[in-house]
Amino acid sequence: MFSVTMVTRKASKEIGKTPGGNVARYDQAAMVAALKFAHSNLDGLKVKELVDKKGIDGYINHCALLAATTGVASGMGGAATLVLGVPADMANTIAQQFRVTMAVIYHKTGSYSLSFEEFMKIVAVSLGVEVGTQVVVRVAAEIFKRLTAKIAGKFVPILGGVIGGGLNYGFITAQGKALLALDFDKLSSSS
Repeated sequence: MFSVTMVTRKASKEIGKTPGGNVARYDQAAMVAALKFAHSNLDGLKVKELVDKKGIDGYINHCALLAATTGVASGMGGAATLVLGVPADMANTIAQQFRVTMAVIYHKTGSYSLSFEEFMKIVAVSLGVEVGTQVVVRVAAEIFKRLTAKIAGKFVPILGGVIGGGLNYGFITAQGKALLALDFDKLSSSS
């Protein structure tokens, strides 16, 4: 059985530094598989129902709070909680990002079901990744880079939880704002 936690745990073990100091190594296939898994488990109808109930801003805030929860939990114990906490935090943050993406797509277009390829194009544009060949690989690399950049702050117990929760909340709300600013009519005409 395939598990996002297993995939992100494997991906987090692959973090390495290049001579220039940038995070460069990760298991590309595992990250792409994690994105596909997250998309395939995205319940568009449930997202639609919650957006209809809470409104788009309320739903984005709801997802940001869910992402903040694992950010806090993975950073509360410092280095001791990072081993299991970081993979779970990455998986949850990706899931919340995808839920927010689907919610904004529904809010803007009325559709709550997109193919993986079309969905990833929208994710790419919202992250500032150029859409073209290997878009999924480039999106995976960008998400991995953004999510692993916050790990250092989690080494300090308790403060790490505040940092992790705040960064996750900020990441999801920023993604929501970026998605809401997209011109979906322009996106669909350029496909």
